[in-house]
Amino acid sequence: MTQATVALKTVLALGLSLSLLATAATESQGAATSTTVSITAVSGYAGHAFVYAQVSDSNFAYPAPTGTGHQSPFFSEWLAQPFASKSCPWIWAVYVFDRATNRQINSPPANATTPNFGTTTLVCASPSTSPVDQPPQADASARLDLDLQVAVSPAVSTVGSPSVVSAVLSSALTQNLNLYLSMAIEDWSVTAWALDFGDGQSRALNGPIGSSIQVNHTYQSPGRHTARAVAFISGRAQAAVYDRYGTVHLVRGPFSVQVGNQALTTAQARPPRIYLPPQAVVGVVPYLGPAPDDRSLTGFRHIDVLRGALTSLSVHLLIVREGSLAVDGHPGGFGKSRLIGWRLDGAPSDAPLGSGTLPGTTHRVGEVIRLQWNSPDRIVRGQLQDYAVPLTLSVETRFPDGHVATYKIVSSFSVSVDFAAQSG
Repeated sequence: MTQATVALKTVLALGLSLSLLATAATESQGAATSTTVSITAVSGYAGHAFVYAQVSDSNFAYPAPTGTGHQSPFFSEWLAQPFASKSCPWIWAVYVFDRATNRQINSPPANATTPNFGTTTLVCASPSTSPVDQPPQADASARLDLDLQVAVSPAVSTVGSPSVVSAVLSSALTQNLNLYLSMAIEDWSVTAWALDFGDGQSRALNGPIGSSIQVNHTYQSPGRHTARAVAFISGRAQAAVYDRYGTVHLVRGPFSVQVGNQALTTAQARPPRIYLPPQAVVGVVPYLGPAPDDRSLTGFRHIDVLRGALTSLSVHLLIVREGSLAVDGHPGGFGKSRLIGWRLDGAPSDAPLGSGTLPGTTHRVGEVIRLQWNSPDRIVRGQLQDYAVPLTLSVETRFPDGHVATYKIVSSFSVSVDFAAQSG
């Protein structure tokens, strides 16, 4: 992120000048002259940057190149024509074509005056004088405009919830061509992205990646944050020039530019949430044979058993009131609870050693309790006193927002051992 941070403080203007010597065919026809190709890349961090490329020569102008060895959208052909005039015995007829369609773009109208050479561009010269000795035309130039849009969705989020930071780079290329010079910007691409989420977190994406990105980010602290994105762009500019004797030269130069922008987003504090535990009690189903496999059975709070018989009991969760969620003081719905384990509390039963369930051990849901009573109910003040069997239930509750909590619920069930039902 160091590169992006430095870039955010500096507007970079990169000037690249390449010199091309256009040499005369013979020493007697003149000394070498210089054509300058300049490429200036201006970075910007308010959503806009541009690359400006220009070919210029203070002494001469050169015809647009022919052939397919460059990126100009146009090409030209120059033909020397006899004119049979004392003041202008020869002319250069310049024909300019659209490269994509091969259609001539400077054709004269049908009612043009004679002689009609099939072009609107005629340069007076003689067989020994090049048309580039005429006054130079305007410089050729090309400009690449880069615009970057940054957005955070949603614009207002909740702390801990995901957001998406997106950056989309658009471009517009203008390539101006006169009859003498040609300039093109080619082969440019985004080589890297730098993201600063505004909360102390950052991320770098190395490319080539493309002209748009979407990155997920979760803000963990409330407040207003400024998300920044910087695109690092590299490319090449190309100029095609002719010397005065028709020899084409291609000049290429690299450039790099950065464009950045930002977007504001707000992360709101998560509203307070209160999770109320469920209210539940234990229920059991006694049996003497194999354990029933029906999970839909409803347990009993009170059971009768045979005196002196080892009794198996399946454990069930009986919901009195489900767990509930309150968000910022408002009801947020009820949870769904399930039994995940249990533990027998209290004293051991009368079951023979090694056959009954011992207190203090946690068991998984689906395991049964094995208990035995060798004495009938006690009589207290003329009333039968049932046995109370204490258990601790392990209950898992899943709330509507996905939160999961585990609770320990202390409960018990009662057992009647009738004296008349004793065996043995």
